[in-house]
Amino acid sequence: MRGSSRSPWQPAVCALAVLCLLTVARGQAQQATISGSSSEARTGTETQLHKAARTGDLKLLRARLQQGVKPDGLSPSGRTALLDAAAAGQLQAMRALLDAGAHVNAASPDGQTPLIEAAAHNRADTVRLLIAAGADLNLRSRGFGSALEAAERMGHKQIAQILRKAGARTFGRSVGDTVCVRPWNGEGYCGTVTAIHKNQYQIRITKIVGCLDGCEPKPECSAGKPVGGADGFRVGDETTTISWCLTHTGVKP
Repeated sequence: MRGSSRSPWQPAVCALAVLCLLTVARGQAQQATISGSSSEARTGTETQLHKAARTGDLKLLRARLQQGVKPDGLSPSGRTALLDAAAAGQLQAMRALLDAGAHVNAASPDGQTPLIEAAAHNRADTVRLLIAAGADLNLRSRGFGSALEAAERMGHKQIAQILRKAGARTFGRSVGDTVCVRPWNGEGYCGTVTAIHKNQYQIRITKIVGCLDGCEPKPECSAGKPVGGADGFRVGDETTTISWCLTHTGVKP
């Protein structure tokens, strides 16, 4: 008979391979358990919790929360489910999330809060719900500013009124505030903001600063009309300007 060619290390190698397979299988089983409970399953670019919040699917939403999914879990884009529900005006989904402990002021990476989302999307009932839940009225985002500023820029007058009544502060450039437009070497005009639409500000002029011989027209800052002088804007006139022309905000009248 020929001698056996079996390596003395073969039993050890086989045992190690079996151990590795068992470890992988155990890890896969644990991951499956986690996916069905405390972590969130994803479908495409959003999680099941976020999809349920956005569409108002209360059955799925409550099921995921009961399985241990955190109400403030983030989507791949860094948003909470409450943000998506607020933007979509899904009141019942919002209540379910808040009852589960969702943070009412949790913001997106650019600073959008549920209240700012609701104000920007003209969701009056959503704004009222968030105010009642203790939302901070004056947090600001990089895109819209505060909820009040977002409402004013988008022309949502009812939302702006609700926010002011609740105590939202202005930041010196809201309707009723006094601002100045003085890009002519410190000269120009000041006035009261009467309306806002996105980046355009309608101003009733209350004071001409310098411009004794008339400051030259600027398309963006004076709607293409001179300021002061014989043919320019005077106190009492109204004009439209762009946000970046505002050199002074929150001016004392």
